[in-house]
Amino acid sequence: MTTMSGKVCLVTGGTSGIGRETAARLAEMGATVVVVGRDAERGRAAVKEIRHRAPSAEVDLLTADMSSVSVQLSDPVSE
Repeated sequence: MTTMSGKVCLVTGGTSGIGRETAARLAEMGATVVVVGRDAERGRAAVKEIRHRAPSAEVDLLTADMSSVSVQLSDPVSE
């Protein structure tokens, strides 16, 4: 298995479904994981489950609604 030790991964939608499983797998691989979700209660439950699956992993919760965030991306190739 590839190690993710020393990497920090921000997983949006990490409170359920594919996002939750992604966060758990990254934690099991040694990554520091930040779970992002809109619902604090669901977020705490996800973090608890991930910590159970990967007891030595560092897992944190960021409660945020990313749908209201507007980001301007630049194209580094054309600059």
